[in-house]
Amino acid sequence: MRRALPKLGVLMVLVVVAVMLRVTEANPAQAQTLTIGAWRVSEDPGLDGSAPEWQSILPVFVPTTAQQITPPMGGGAVERVGIRAVHWEDQLFVMLEWSDFTPDYFSDRSEAFTDAAAIQYPAEAGSEVPFICMGLADQAVNIWQWRSDQQGELPGLPPNGYVDLYPQTDDLHLTARAAGNPLSQEVRSPVHNLVAGGFGTLTSSDSDALRGQGVYSDGRWMVVYSRPFEPAGELQPAFSPDQPIDVAFAVWDGSRQERDGIKSVSAFTRLAITPEDPPRRGVAATGDWPAYTPPSPMLAYSIGFIALVVIVAGAVWFYLRRRPDGPDVEES
Repeated sequence: MRRALPKLGVLMVLVVVAVMLRVTEANPAQAQTLTIGAWRVSEDPGLDGSAPEWQSILPVFVPTTAQQITPPMGGGAVERVGIRAVHWEDQLFVMLEWSDFTPDYFSDRSEAFTDAAAIQYPAEAGSEVPFICMGLADQAVNIWQWRSDQQGELPGLPPNGYVDLYPQTDDLHLTARAAGNPLSQEVRSPVHNLVAGGFGTLTSSDSDALRGQGVYSDGRWMVVYSRPFEPAGELQPAFSPDQPIDVAFAVWDGSRQERDGIKSVSAFTRLAITPEDPPRRGVAATGDWPAYTPPSPMLAYSIGFIALVVIVAGAVWFYLRRRPDGPDVEES
């Protein structure tokens, strides 16, 4: 009989673990089923991610890895990105935050690259999850990209430098501007609304509904994007509380020579617009980021309870094993 006790104890522990995970909704495979809540706020949150209104919201940390799907491959300087999302008056705001101890504002030389970040959505909410790198011909994607070198003023002329003035200023003689290259336009924007349907198909959208701004402080970037729920162009998703949408993230660290496909990327996760208020800290997260991880009291209680059950079961088993009750009797 006593030989059956260890098996019975193990079975009881497994049942208790399953029940506690069910009650607390704790998921060991959280990275595969992560959901980002876009919470309701009562006033315009603004585009300054360093503001206390943004920093007091609990972030969801999304792991990122080097891009290893298509050349040029590599990157991975950023290991995780903190995501916050809210909505106000039918506008979606998404904030990305990550550590970067060397901000890169200019790409004014062939060997200099800018810091950047991007959010990728399927062109239609609720559709099949698209291919992570630029989608496919039948699975288009909408990409919101922010670049630090497009946010500030153009770099000044270095000492003893000179420049030749070109006499023609119309678009006919400025081929990149005439072709619609968003980086060559006279009116600079830090965010670009892009669509793609496979490699080599990345195209800039004419929509100016997308807004964004990046702020650098205390060794980290904080970038906020904003767009109305309703799209202003083709191949751009509509956002709705009734339909969660897949979303993926990418970050480039210019000082690590990251550009193009060399970047840190996340897997697709889910973004759900909710009428609930955002969960907040008592004080804004500052110096402890990104070491800070939002607490989960129920998960902590579950782990403690499971540990207690294991200890008690082990003690009972050890006690019964050492009892001098005579020889074990096998059941027939």
